[in-house]
Amino acid sequence: MSMKKVWIVAVFALAAVSCVRMEDISCDGVESVEVRSLGASRSLVEVSLRASNASGAAVSIVRADLTLDRGETTLLRASVDEKVRLPRRSEEATVRIPVEIRFEGGLLGALGAMGTLSSGARGTTVSGEVVLKAGMMRKKYKVERMDTDAFLRQFGIDLSEMMGLLIRRDTRLSYSR
Repeated sequence: MSMKKVWIVAVFALAAVSCVRMEDISCDGVESVEVRSLGASRSLVEVSLRASNASGAAVSIVRADLTLDRGETTLLRASVDEKVRLPRRSEEATVRIPVEIRFEGGLLGALGAMGTLSSGARGTTVSGEVVLKAGMMRKKYKVERMDTDAFLRQFGIDLSEMMGLLIRRDTRLSYSR
């Protein structure tokens, strides 16, 4: 293949990938939440999210770093360091998202954060950055002091419902709809 043909194919591929619109992606709610490990300062949680992708390109979360704040105080930091993929043209696929949660202030901070969240997210905000990839294109999304309930609603998550349904099973905590 000549160099000219390679460039033409590359331009068409990039144009096709860039056609992914946010309207093509939908989060339909949380299927389950499992606490994989629970620690005083760090916990691992796996969130199973129902999502759809009507676009012709797979979409991946490459990285996410978020903080939950109440006023000027940081309650916790959450990060996704593993690539999470939503296949192209998928309807109500289950996407498993491993989330590492670090509580500010150790055990007391964890208890404070859980107390705050158990009574609702009023007065808390989410900030941070999420990096998405569609085909060969990457895009960074900044989240700046967004109301926590509004942030979670974008993913079909109702915090009060999830906290109310959180149950203990053996040594793992889980939530299922």
